[in-house]
Amino acid sequence: MDTRKYEVIIKAAECGNLTKAGESFGYTQSGVSHMIKGVEEEFGFRIFMRGRDGVSLTTEGERVLPFLREIAKWNESLGQTVSAINGLICGTLRIGSFTSIAIHWLPKIIRRFQQDYPNINIDITEGGISALEEALEEGSVDLTFMSVQPGRSFDRLILKKDPFLAILPKGHPLEREKSFPLEAFNGVDFILVTRGFDYDTNRLLKKYAITPNIKFTSHDDHTVFSMVENGLGVSILPELVMQSYKERSITLPLEPEVYRDIALCLPSFAEASPASRRFIEYVKKMVAPDGSIRDI
Repeated sequence: MDTRKYEVIIKAAECGNLTKAGESFGYTQSGVSHMIKGVEEEFGFRIFMRGRDGVSLTTEGERVLPFLREIAKWNESLGQTVSAINGLICGTLRIGSFTSIAIHWLPKIIRRFQQDYPNINIDITEGGISALEEALEEGSVDLTFMSVQPGRSFDRLILKKDPFLAILPKGHPLEREKSFPLEAFNGVDFILVTRGFDYDTNRLLKKYAITPNIKFTSHDDHTVFSMVENGLGVSILPELVMQSYKERSITLPLEPEVYRDIALCLPSFAEASPASRRFIEYVKKMVAPDGSIRDI
């Protein structure tokens, strides 16, 4: 099945720009416009509204987009299955990930995976928890690395218990202690990762009834660390994030200890594409319980 026209529509909806959508597939802007016009004539309604700033989906376009994603997804899986039957594995694997995992885990896993499957293209999407959950639900990624959230029905493979740490500026009165009591956050200036990018810290504060003075918020872990480093307050960040700042950071384990579960999540293991299933096997073999990456 030729689904390229649907894939172009999906890309145009994601980036809001016909030229950028065309560049992803090697088409000109006029070629993309012609392709979309043909689909609109076939469907009998407009899919996009055109404007100075690009394109946006019409109400009708929003209704059909999930079905176009499903058609493209199953067509990709069909192509991979046919290739597997013929002794080849090819296609595109779309991976969602926290930035910290994309930095510390993915390069080594992908490098090893590509040695055996060089014909599988890898597309990585980084984001916060809300964006990754949405991408998984709507099918714009095949699988994603993220922390486990309560109430979600995704299939998951738990990879690591990632402890939260107290992040302190130099000279903090408790910097030489062995651990940092959670109640010590009460009433002090605190830098918080924006809700939507990180539900875990918000949930931690609520669970233990901790009420810091939330002075600043940011959607970026690295910005939060930099603000702490410059004496603007304290924070809580996961150990995996802090691997980038081992030489610059003052961190203490929390008392009591608190963790987040890092998992590889996907809508269904049973319905995963051949490329996804093979990648999952590499993840199982390479990610050790302590978060280090094994050589295989």
